[in-house]
Amino acid sequence: MTIDYNNQTFITDDDLEITTLGFWPRVDIQNPKLKRVFEQEFGKDFLGGDELVAYSQALVSNKMEFAELEREILADIENPDSKDFRDILFNKTATGIGRGHSLGGLSGVVLGVHGTKMIDSGLTGLCASRSLVTSSRRRETGTGDIAIPESLRGHELLDEYMQISEEVFNLSKKFKEKFGKSGGVETFNKVIPYNNPADLFIVLPLDTLATITSEVNADRLNPNGNFVPRELYALSEMFHEITGQIGQNTMHEQRIRVPRDTYLHYTVFKDPASLNYALEKGEEVGMNVNPVVTGLQTDFTRGFRQGLEELKELNEKLMRIENPEELYEKSQSYMYALREFSNEFNESLGVKIADTLSWRVWSEQKRHATLRQSVESVYSGAERAYQQIKGLWPTIESANSDGDFEALKNVLGEIEENIVIDDRLKKKPEVLMPYVYQTAKQLMFYGKMMEDDFEPRDALYIVPKNIRLRTLENYDLVNLINLEFPLRLCDACEPERKASSWRKREAIAEKLPELDYFLKSKCSVGFCTEGNYCKQIMDQRDYGKELHKQTQQAMLSLK
Repeated sequence: MTIDYNNQTFITDDDLEITTLGFWPRVDIQNPKLKRVFEQEFGKDFLGGDELVAYSQALVSNKMEFAELEREILADIENPDSKDFRDILFNKTATGIGRGHSLGGLSGVVLGVHGTKMIDSGLTGLCASRSLVTSSRRRETGTGDIAIPESLRGHELLDEYMQISEEVFNLSKKFKEKFGKSGGVETFNKVIPYNNPADLFIVLPLDTLATITSEVNADRLNPNGNFVPRELYALSEMFHEITGQIGQNTMHEQRIRVPRDTYLHYTVFKDPASLNYALEKGEEVGMNVNPVVTGLQTDFTRGFRQGLEELKELNEKLMRIENPEELYEKSQSYMYALREFSNEFNESLGVKIADTLSWRVWSEQKRHATLRQSVESVYSGAERAYQQIKGLWPTIESANSDGDFEALKNVLGEIEENIVIDDRLKKKPEVLMPYVYQTAKQLMFYGKMMEDDFEPRDALYIVPKNIRLRTLENYDLVNLINLEFPLRLCDACEPERKASSWRKREAIAEKLPELDYFLKSKCSVGFCTEGNYCKQIMDQRDYGKELHKQTQQAMLSLK
């Protein structure tokens, strides 16, 4: 239910809205008799995942004749000796799943979700899912968009929660209007917590739905309390209704009940008292800001080294081409060669890196489906940041009230151990001061909520997105030279993620000098695919406005 506050209506963590935008599979029933039965008994005129997957299992060894499938379904329904049709479906699919068949990936749903940004943090790293989500870098939000935890309804702390939230929203808007993106000002939005709305377009296979439900069920049984946000609880509870509407209810139910594991999920919403690999490794290497290579496996064969030499030769020739159409054509050939090489020799190396990222940027990184990664609990990061800020609060508060930038600079190094601060902000005291102060103010209020026995998942709604989370990332050859790194070394990448990627690039190049030449931005294909090019492409070749324009035209032409 919404909360009315000062003549405005605000959403709570219970106000999740779900729209079913589409689903698969869906096949219109052709058999007239079967169609009538389905309309009368089940209120639908199509075969969904329940029926198609259950019965298709028996047909995969033969020609897929859907007319025969329909006749078989009708015969089972009409057979007086048959079980209830739902039991038939359940037994057919449960048997298949119990054998290890990946049936849950054959069905799925497309959802439109409206909730808070907490949904983004909880959902978009799900294996086999694909999503588009509200960009906090691009979408303007205001004080009317604040989401309030249901547990704050009527509580004496609600006024302070709203005052702090409104203050940071207003400051973010003010700085955007005054400075635009200059000097890293756009990073001020990392102070804004995840208590603002988000719209999410997401594609979820049935197995992925089961992953969410399993996660929620495990959290519900945790004797230490609940750490998964209520919005994910609400989403999980809606799945029964959603799958029922689209003919997948039987499969969804048995996918939960059959004792099989669900998909891997990179999540921050876990018990901070539980064992955590990323946290443990971070403490082991004593890191806070700079990435550390913690594992390296190589198997560089003669063919691997030969392939690198051939690719380097191709790339050097590519950088000398001046004709735009020829450049684009040869760049395609180079990309195909790079893809073939990296796929063939992908298992020749593995690099494990311990790093830290802001909660906000980790929420982006987790969506990179091919990068294996681990992350600590967000509650560990929040508590660590709070405890440090608590000790520094008198200094931060005094520096802010007195406008004493020098006093703030004296503790900035300590603050950065647990809070991400864009280096460019340090050149703008008028922005940096409120950035640090608002961050600290929100964390102090988080501590107040925790001391008042709010659940951690409720207190989390006021935690800024700039808290550092410890991560572990496992890079293979494909992600180093073909997928992840070329994208994240680009100047168009989110500034923190780009800076982090360049630090990782230097750490890897030191360990693997053989790859130094290939650890480059995506413009290493010979031209820039962005609207505006930067110094990176100019460092690699002779490049100007006309070549950029004409090469882009060649790229965008439909041939």
